[in-house]
Amino acid sequence: MFIAFLKFLMRWFQRLVVLAALIALGVWLFYIGREHQIFLDNKTLGEFKALEQVNVSVDDSKISELMPRERDVKKVVGPKFVIKAEIFNEDGDIIKTITKEIEIDNLCKFQFSKDIMINLPALAGNAENFIVPAPK
Repeated sequence: MFIAFLKFLMRWFQRLVVLAALIALGVWLFYIGREHQIFLDNKTLGEFKALEQVNVSVDDSKISELMPRERDVKKVVGPKFVIKAEIFNEDGDIIKTITKEIEIDNLCKFQFSKDIMINLPALAGNAENFIVPAPK
């Protein structure tokens, strides 16, 4: 009788372990598979003036060419992405290339949001806060 009760408890324990593992797997898959919209903004922000021309790619996607006061959107999957920006002067020469890896989890105030906006003039000016609230 006691052995039958132990077998019954063991079966329930095994089921609870499998259930916990499935829940953990679901949370992990949600974390790595979540899609985010990244808004690329080439507008003046404070002391950072809009760039003459900037070519931007996110995670080796198609390159977006942005002129002053333009905005584009890219979609990325996962908790981090790499942004590459080539900044041009008036003559069309590349004056600066920026490559930066951004982790969405490190953005405390935006971590539960699917959308973030990157201000490219602030990024080019090495500002700490180049990520601004996304449009609604």
